[in-house]
Amino acid sequence: MRTEQAIFEELSSLCLSKGFIHALATICFRDTLVRFGDRLSADELAEIRSRSRLIRTEITTLIGLAMRGPIDFSLPEPEDHSLYLQKAETLLAELHRSMLALPEEERKCAGPSDRGSNNLALGRFLREAIFYGSESAYTFQYRDLASQKYAADANWLLEKKGVRLEIARSVCKGVADILGDRLRKTLVSLKERSEEEWTLLPGFTFSCAELASRIDEPVDEVRAFVTAFTVPDDECNQGFSSLAAFNAAYAFPILRQGNDAFLLLQFYGLSEAVYEAPFYWMCDDASYRSTALDHRGHFAESFSAERLALVFGSHRVFKNVEIYKSKGKTLGEIDVLVIFGDRVVIVQAKSKRLTLEARKGNDGALRDDFKKAVQESVDQAHKCSEWLCDQSVKLRCRDGRQIELPMRPRTVFPISVVADHYPALAFQARQFLKKKSSDRIVSPLVADVFALDAMSEFLRSPLRFLSYLRVRAHFGEKIMAGHEHMILSYHLKSNLWFESDLDLAMIDDDVSSDLDIAMGVRREGMPGNATPDGILTRFEGTPFARILSEIEDKEESPAIGLGFMLLELGEDAVEKINEGIREMLKRSARDGGSHNMVVGISEASTGLTVHCSRDFDSSSESRLRQHCEARKYTEKANSWFGLAMAPTGSIRLVAELSGEWREDPGLEHVARAWTKQRSIRDMGRRKMRRNDPCYCGSGRKYKRCCMNR
Repeated sequence: MRTEQAIFEELSSLCLSKGFIHALATICFRDTLVRFGDRLSADELAEIRSRSRLIRTEITTLIGLAMRGPIDFSLPEPEDHSLYLQKAETLLAELHRSMLALPEEERKCAGPSDRGSNNLALGRFLREAIFYGSESAYTFQYRDLASQKYAADANWLLEKKGVRLEIARSVCKGVADILGDRLRKTLVSLKERSEEEWTLLPGFTFSCAELASRIDEPVDEVRAFVTAFTVPDDECNQGFSSLAAFNAAYAFPILRQGNDAFLLLQFYGLSEAVYEAPFYWMCDDASYRSTALDHRGHFAESFSAERLALVFGSHRVFKNVEIYKSKGKTLGEIDVLVIFGDRVVIVQAKSKRLTLEARKGNDGALRDDFKKAVQESVDQAHKCSEWLCDQSVKLRCRDGRQIELPMRPRTVFPISVVADHYPALAFQARQFLKKKSSDRIVSPLVADVFALDAMSEFLRSPLRFLSYLRVRAHFGEKIMAGHEHMILSYHLKSNLWFESDLDLAMIDDDVSSDLDIAMGVRREGMPGNATPDGILTRFEGTPFARILSEIEDKEESPAIGLGFMLLELGEDAVEKINEGIREMLKRSARDGGSHNMVVGISEASTGLTVHCSRDFDSSSESRLRQHCEARKYTEKANSWFGLAMAPTGSIRLVAELSGEWREDPGLEHVARAWTKQRSIRDMGRRKMRRNDPCYCGSGRKYKRCCMNR
């Protein structure tokens, strides 16, 4: 097998061939654009992820290599065009294989413990995951978040680069709209040309004049913006001498073809550069570097707080919270704190990123970068979580405002958020992260701002958001996925809950198609489903959905616990609950009496008792609690929930009993007394028939439940 560098050099020569830029245009049209009908479907979007297509990092490599010399825009012969395509694909496939291969000298030195899964932690394999890993951000996320990320740097950008930040979004969107129209016209024009004249390159060109007209902005400001992301005349990308070296195509995604003729082969590249590149411009200014770093950190905190406020309400979200004791000494600081009843979310945001040395596969650099970007924030979050569980500590915002914790947290959910795309973040967290957890502190979630953005977009209630953090922590070690969007999409479609005997769940890119479409519909106005079909849609209009809607914003601990239990149920169990509640409400409306139902969930050692009556008072509450107590003991469950409903289906009370089951003569007496009391009362109303639902509320027939007790 040839070395990676030998393949890279041959690929570089290919990209400098006469007219290769036209083959690049074909590749970009074929492998980066999605074609669909009236509405974008998951099947159509899945085509873009076909293994036969080149991924964006491979295409950017080709563009970067083409930049290493003057670009020849002359049209190649048709046979040369086809040869370019075939050879580029062959060399890139060979390059991928060489990256995975272990050199002969390393294979000889590797012992048994170095082979197999242990090699996954090596920089060589992480380097492959970093280069070929899935993108964690959508184009519109890069584009729209850039103005927030650099809002505090607007004056520097205007003064030093002539870039007015306010037009960033409209420029990116305007270019995409122009090229979308131009590509359609270019395709139509091919019908009128001979095969020797076929090229898609004109479909990727635009001018600043037409762009300024399109977005209704001054042409000089548009030109300054476009020029900032255009390859400078003196930039030949000579530093891109190996796959591990810096590729200027990421910083300068636009190529110049003429005086006011520009070429953009990847829409994604411009949005990414707008989000990423200005930070490097500012870091090159020694007098401004520290200010830029501060602003970058503030963005991660502010954005996290803003998105969490959409879920929990701004009155429950606090920034820059200091933890201290009576003497005033600060024990720790929380970037973002969310208090929802006795559940707490702690966010520690970091602005560190993966360095070029780490991208080269340097083990030491990879671990050091991860430590600074993730591990330190996770450790800080866990320490702060421990302090919050100490009732003697006090909380205040940095501006002096005091924060009252209503009670000792029952559960703390730590989150580590990074401000930028961190390649293979999920994979690296799986390999490097040293986690801590306890009965009160769950395993931490590691994510970037883009994942948090998507989570808060769809999990728009405290209950659903916390439930996701809960199951994500529970199954974290059993899930392998390229990035958090895949896991979130799986959850929205199928509920992130697995059987206890599962060893490993591998979630593929295709799973995120429904989420990708929904995000595009909501943010870009694309035609398609705005909500993935699944847990948010499947039970609309049912009693189950109504219960969730009534408790999803309630801070009372029993309501949160009941919500967690309901959201973790399988579809069959939900259907049985819907069927039972419908029947119970029907009977209550018909005879005006009190009715109940019971659902036991042995796998989770819990259950639910539902009482329905026209009137509800303190004695009704007492009866519900007694029934729950009896059922919990009878079923030998560790927890049990009670729900009091009106005949209309509205909720009057949620009760919770928790505690590991133990044999107790007193509770045995309560359980028997309750069963006997229910038996006498129901039998006094009418004679129970063998096939009637049992009076005890178990959901079973009388003959198979209490008839022979």
